[in-house]
This record gives sequence, C-alpha cells and structure tokens, in this order.
Amino acid sequence: MSEKISLMRFFGDHMILQSDRENCARGKAPDGSFVVLSITDSRGDQRNICSPAAENGVFELIIPPYEPSYESYVLTFSCDGEEITFTDVLFGELYHISGQSNMELPICRTIDPLDPIIPKGSGFIREFRVPVQCCFGKDEEYDDFQGGEWKSAEGNDLMNMSAAGFYFAEKLNKMLDVPVGLVNTSAGGSPVEARMPYSMLMELGGYEEFLSRCTVPDYEKNTAEADRAKYTKWCAELESKDKISKDIFTAPVEFTKCRIPFYFRDDPKLSGFCGRIWFRKKFIIPDDMDLSDAVLILGAMIDADEIFVNGVHAGSTGYMYPPRIYPVPQGVLHTGENILHIRLEVRQGMGGFVEGKKYCLKSGENIIELSGEWEYAVAAKGEYIAPDVFFQGLPLSMYGALTAPAFGINFRGLIWYQGESNDKAPERYYDLFKAFVNMYRDRCGYDIPVIFTQLCNFDDPVQCVPPLSWAQVREQQLKCLDIPETAMAVTIDVGESNDLHPINKRDVGHRLALCAERLIYKDRLVPEDIFPVSAEITEKGRVLLSFTDNKAVVLKNPVPKHFEMILSDGKIICPSAELCGEGITLEYESEENPVLLRYAYKNDPALPDLFSSGGLPLSPFRIDITQKGMN
Repeated sequence: MSEKISLMRFFGDHMILQSDRENCARGKAPDGSFVVLSITDSRGDQRNICSPAAENGVFELIIPPYEPSYESYVLTFSCDGEEITFTDVLFGELYHISGQSNMELPICRTIDPLDPIIPKGSGFIREFRVPVQCCFGKDEEYDDFQGGEWKSAEGNDLMNMSAAGFYFAEKLNKMLDVPVGLVNTSAGGSPVEARMPYSMLMELGGYEEFLSRCTVPDYEKNTAEADRAKYTKWCAELESKDKISKDIFTAPVEFTKCRIPFYFRDDPKLSGFCGRIWFRKKFIIPDDMDLSDAVLILGAMIDADEIFVNGVHAGSTGYMYPPRIYPVPQGVLHTGENILHIRLEVRQGMGGFVEGKKYCLKSGENIIELSGEWEYAVAAKGEYIAPDVFFQGLPLSMYGALTAPAFGINFRGLIWYQGESNDKAPERYYDLFKAFVNMYRDRCGYDIPVIFTQLCNFDDPVQCVPPLSWAQVREQQLKCLDIPETAMAVTIDVGESNDLHPINKRDVGHRLALCAERLIYKDRLVPEDIFPVSAEITEKGRVLLSFTDNKAVVLKNPVPKHFEMILSDGKIICPSAELCGEGITLEYESEENPVLLRYAYKNDPALPDLFSSGGLPLSPFRIDITQKGMN
C-alpha cells in the first residue's frame, strides 16, 4: 500500500474497463507531484501516461481506448518512487447494474435444493459489488465507492454474484465474445427515490417533511438505537411470559393440532397473533436412508424462526423472505422417530408458513415429506410491534454512496431491476423514473442506454401489496419506454405467485441481454417488441384487437384467461379470445358496449396468454375500445 498515492476503489486487480472508449482513473497524490500510469500488455509492450496532481492532490489520468479482448493488462501507477499495481485487467463491456433485491439476489439464493443446477462460471465475467451504505446528508455525495472489490464468476465468488446480472453477462459474453464486467450497486427494498439527491427530491415535492427529519445529524444512528431498544423490550416482555420454551424438549406441553403450510389469518385461534409460538413434527427415518448430507427444506415462514432437530439447534432466519434451507449437523438424525421443533416469532400479526412451498427433509435422493399434520403450542402472546425503520427503503438513502460515485465511470449501459418498493404510489413511477434517468445522464455526461425489468407476477402471501398496484407499476414501466434510449424486459411469466424473489433469474438476465442486443448493439435480427395498436368494436359483441405485428402474436393458453373488458359503470366482463389474421378477435356478451380492454392487468397474471412467435411474453396493457370508423 502506497502512502503517497491512492486510486478510486473501482480500480483493482481483475477489473474490467469499457473498451473502445476513454476511461478516467482518479486518485490522490502529493500536491504538484506527477503521477505516471504504465499500461503493460501480455507481450511486455508498455504505454505511459502522466498527469500532475492538482493543488488539492487530486489527479486524473485518461486511459485511451482499447479494443475488447481476453488479453490481460497490468496497470502501474507511480509517484515519487512509490507505486500501485493492478493485475489481470481486461477491456470489454462494462455495465452498471442496480435496483433492489431482485437484482441484488445472489446465485446461491436461486439454486433449487431439490434440483440443484449450478451455472458454469467464467473468469471473463466479473462483478464489482458495492456494499450498501446509507447517506442522509443534504450534500452528502462521494466521488468514490466506499467499499467493494472485483470478483470473477468462479467458485464461491460465482455463487455470491447477482444472479440476474450474471445471466445477463453470460448471454452477452456468448453473443459478443468479449469480457463483461458488472458494477453492482443494488440494494434490497430501495425505491427509485432512494437514488435521488436532496435537491431533486425537494424539486419533485412531497418529501419535504421526511427530508427535514432525516437530514438531522445522527438520524440513522438515533433511529436504529430506538428500534433496537423497542425490539429488546418486546423480546423481554415475551421472555417474561414464556413458561414453556425453557423445557420445551423435555417437559410435557399441551399442543394443538394443525396442518402446515397455513397462514395464521385462516385459523380463528391464531388470526392476528403476535408473539412466540412453537411447532412440532414427529417423523420416521427408515433404516436404509443415508443421512450424510441431510438438509431441511422448510419453505418460507413469517416472520423469524429457529429450528431444532432432536433438541439440537439447526439454524435460524431473522425475517420472512429467505428460503429456509438448513443442513442438519452430522449425528443429529437417526433411524426411527425424530422430532423437529420450530420456534416462530410473529411481529406484525401476519404469521404463517408460506403455502405452495416445499416442506421436507432431503438426503441424497431420499425425501421425507414434512408438510401435513403438525402441532403447535403458544409460548407467549405479545403486542403488535411496528417494523424497524428500513433505511435503504427511504428517499435519498442510496444516492450519496451507491449512486453518485458511478457517474465518473464509463459504462456501456445501465441495467435496472426495481419497482417493487414503489407499489404504494404506483401512479408516480413514470415521473420518478424519468427524472432519475435524466439526472443520471446529466451527471455522467452522456445518454447512457437504460434497460429495465418490468415487474414479474406476484401475489403477496402477507397481503401487504395493494390490489392492482403491481399492475399499475407495470403500466408505468411500459410508459417508461417513451424515454429515449431505453428498453424493457417483460417477465410476467417467470415470477412465483408466493415469492417476492423468484429463482428464475436466467430468463430475466437473458431477456435483458436481448434488449441490449437490439438497443445498444443494433442487431436487427432481434425482433422488435409487440404492442397493441387498437381495440375496435367491429360488430355487436365483437372487438378486434390489433398489434404492431399481428403475425407474430401467439395465444399460448387454449382458453385465454387474462382479457377483461370494462363497461362504463365499471363492471368487468371476461370475453373469449381467438387469433385471426388481423390480430385477436374478442367476443363478449353484454347489451352495453365495453369502453376499455385490459390484458393481464393484475398483480399476479400467472401463466399469461400473449407471447411473441419468438417465445417472449407481451407486456400487460390497457387500451380504449372504440367503435369501428370512429378512431
């Protein structure tokens, strides 16, 4: 480590720089000193670039354009006899990937434990993941990331890489045959407003009261301490009431029968329950079962759980979203009867075991089903406890340390997977996203192409998502295609109705790459997206729905189920649908003519009807219905 010279964190061993463009290397050195950059290729040929440090010690060196290749370079920065060297540097395609948890989700979270398929890694796909750091100062803005390092998509590092990002890069790497780098600044639960500076939020309006509170010194520290104290008190009250947990494995306890999975709201005795509750399941392991790699697969639970097998602690999860996959310690299981205990902590009265998930014990090829009959015993009832303040879900929070430092890096494009956390005010999403894109482009100094993911299908098992809110966000995202140099990947067929974090990120990443192929690399062989053009009443009881490319539209379901017509009084009727040469003919039974047609306009349009001939789903939409000859 040099004492005289330092470089931006983005620079490091194994980094990938954008090819065919200039790249800026910024750092600090003694005032007035000269910094020399030596770029050495694999043959030993060297190119030198020098720059003086300004009075404040900041220097900038412009790396000239290099062609993309798998040839690695060595970059050495020297100043006053000291130097910093970065090895295995490549020139290829560099993308900024960002958004919230579905972009953040690592590959290890997308592996199905019942059918584990591990993607083939590549040393030429690399990710610089920036750790989440909140900033709430009015002018708090860093010109450099505060952490992070380059990792190649190999071994354990592959498993920790953004799944959507990796599959995007995988497709791009095969298509272009060049290295692909990803700078990952995603942060779970962050709305688009989290990426905006203070001045912009004030200009947009509606955030003044919050900004007056969050910009007070030590806001985050004081709020977090208050939340910890609140939770500590809540837990202490539960502990004082809990008379069974201490001897749950040995003392006689009265249990009540139940069936798992289920939601507490569906049981009158447990509806609205907050507190601590134990669940117990006895199961038999046959004599011939190999237990060397036993793992518990316990779906998902609301909210926090601790798992015990035959009285031995086997794992825990502190919140509802992650899949519960717990390797069982060696020697804990045995043939014959075993007992599984789950201690569940429910905080906001919406407890339960997520339905539609797998609950089982797996060892090798053997699977013991664990859903079905269980027992429960209430340990302690508590009061509703408000959720902790989720800082990265707040406006301004992700701007200073995660967004602003990216402006000085030359990217080929921005890949965006976000929108879930804007479902409380979906009608604002277009304006907010457009403002964000314009701000980003203004700050980075070029019209960076933006490729975004439209929200997938999802039906929140906790019922916290407002009705139609995801449909409304998707509609706003569709409108975002009006922003120049943008493209959108439609994903309503690859979500999971009961999981905010669906595991199929391969299709998501590959579709994002297809968007890049068409938008950025101008591949005319990639078909254009298909959109509705008109919905016209051609005769009583019949509407003709036309598209930008009628011949490329496919009705996948034998009996289409996602078309709805709206009458003037708001009543919804469901028409039949059939392909014809001019689009789709929709037939309805109503004396009154419908005024609006909508397709897949719901939070969870699982198994959508409309696809392109290339196998890609069409976006949900709403379109006015007109009378023939009145367009």
